[in-house]
Amino acid sequence: MLLDNFIEKAKKGEPVYITDVRNGFQELDKNNRLEFVLLLRRLDKDIDQQFKLYIPSDEDMKKEDKNFVNSYVYAEIYNILSSLGGKYIKVYVDKTNKKLMDLASSLNEVFQINETRKDRKGYGRCINVIDRMLGASLYKDDFRFMVEDIKDLPKQDDKEDKQTLNVDIFKKVEEDLDGKIICGMDIGGTDIKVAMVSDGDITCFKEYDWFPASFIESSQLIEPICLLVRLVKIKSAFDIDTSLDSNVKEELSQLIEKAMEKDASYEFMKEVVEKVEKSVNKDLVELDAIGVCFPDVVVKDKIVGGEVYKTRGIRNNSNINYEEDFLKLTHLNKRLEEICKDGGAVKITNDGPMASFTAAVEMVAGGKEDVVENGVYAHTLGTELGTGWIDSEGKIPEIPLENYNFIIDLGSYHEKEFEPDDLRSINNFNTELSGTLQKFTSQSGVFRLAMKYFPEKRPDLYQEMFDKGFVVEREVDGEKGFYVPTEPVDMRKPFLEHLMSLPERENDETCKRIFREIGESLAITWFETEKIMLPRAKSRILFGRLVKNDYCFRLMCEGAKQRKEDIVFEVADGGMAYTRLMKQLEDDAHFTVAQFAQAVGAIYYGNLGLIDNK
Repeated sequence: MLLDNFIEKAKKGEPVYITDVRNGFQELDKNNRLEFVLLLRRLDKDIDQQFKLYIPSDEDMKKEDKNFVNSYVYAEIYNILSSLGGKYIKVYVDKTNKKLMDLASSLNEVFQINETRKDRKGYGRCINVIDRMLGASLYKDDFRFMVEDIKDLPKQDDKEDKQTLNVDIFKKVEEDLDGKIICGMDIGGTDIKVAMVSDGDITCFKEYDWFPASFIESSQLIEPICLLVRLVKIKSAFDIDTSLDSNVKEELSQLIEKAMEKDASYEFMKEVVEKVEKSVNKDLVELDAIGVCFPDVVVKDKIVGGEVYKTRGIRNNSNINYEEDFLKLTHLNKRLEEICKDGGAVKITNDGPMASFTAAVEMVAGGKEDVVENGVYAHTLGTELGTGWIDSEGKIPEIPLENYNFIIDLGSYHEKEFEPDDLRSINNFNTELSGTLQKFTSQSGVFRLAMKYFPEKRPDLYQEMFDKGFVVEREVDGEKGFYVPTEPVDMRKPFLEHLMSLPERENDETCKRIFREIGESLAITWFETEKIMLPRAKSRILFGRLVKNDYCFRLMCEGAKQRKEDIVFEVADGGMAYTRLMKQLEDDAHFTVAQFAQAVGAIYYGNLGLIDNK
């Protein structure tokens, strides 16, 4: 009956959340369930972490029931590996039970352990990330599953971590800025945001739109990043260079201001930077540090993931060796060090951990040390769902933390039928796996839900999306689908802003439902991260475009509270501006905390590198 209910919902096109499936299986009578125990050997710590799974014990399952149960187990394991990584997993089962043995023995094949990286698909893509991390840590063996008898399951040490966070470092990074010139970069899948600080004051902001998923070589990612640093560096040098002829200065000033505009093209910025570098004494400004948040797995300032949406075009380029080409991006820190002065620091982390780091710095500056004493857990809601964690030791754990890859929906069968780029699809852009957070809590989730509900409930709003050019219909591989144009103008940001304006503009339940469902998915995210990560921090701090509209954010909170009444979300907006730099951003006439908080946080992260180097 339980399985029938789940599958009936899935066939109706309704989500079947993994949290509900787990709870349902766990609540089965002990005689009607089987136990499946995983021991994950952590990569970041020399410990084993245990996970218990339960599945129905029915011997005469229909094929679709068996497929559903298997998909649940695979999803649980995939989520664990996507967030924690690891060296290996030991699977403990009753070896006399054929059903359990068949399932356990299938894992190396399902996760494509023995395939090459370029041949791995679906579940196997998380193994690519793990293997790159293992390689970066000089661990000699590749990841694999090993099946053991449940009788040999070792006892677990349940000792609780009582340590509280020492917040001193979060004070130092924002107080110790005198005499330093630092660049902070927030690199996303839709835009790059840059902030520059000199001697404790922000000198400029720069925003640049791009679409990295369309790139076919790593150099197309690297060169704009380096160019933007050079641009803000020469702008700062230009502002203090008194040796220039007034006529030359006027001409160059106009060019620099145009290059600093949001819509300036890469080609124009490059032309201006090269021209000004020849005229200005750029040595007047020497960068002490660069802090970067980059949307991929980062270990020791090296980008090592390689399976994200932003690198999809490069991965799919058959004319290059992806592993060799990706190494150029891995060593982005070395390219940026060339722009810094000798002895300068380049610090890179994922955009999620940067969100947590930024929040910790601001809250400590605001006297809220008690809020961060258990660490900080944050999400960025934009092109993707980013996740960041400062643990109770004050460290950024060196784990994949790719929560956006979590499979949370085992249902919604109809929406699985569309190819990943189709707005209606719940299939992941990178892995093609169904039901991942990428299509539930980021801008793709908003787009998908609008396409799901508007045709029937609000046909006028559905037509408006086409009339305004936000959505186009086109044929891909012989099938008609719906897409957001990215050329000649990238419509993703305007489309999201349009949809976020509708709940207040229209004041109807269909528009509100979209953001309540986003909130419900965030609550599911809370349950899943709580189970796998075991963070002591219970609130979630949210950054990004999806939370900058207060009306939509309140709707998201309503949806989340339907799942967990006491869930706490805090928005990183002006209410979290306590440090000197963040207050300067809050007071800026053109840019907001919601937009540039991560770039400012990256400045503090760059300063951390200087402090660590002392």
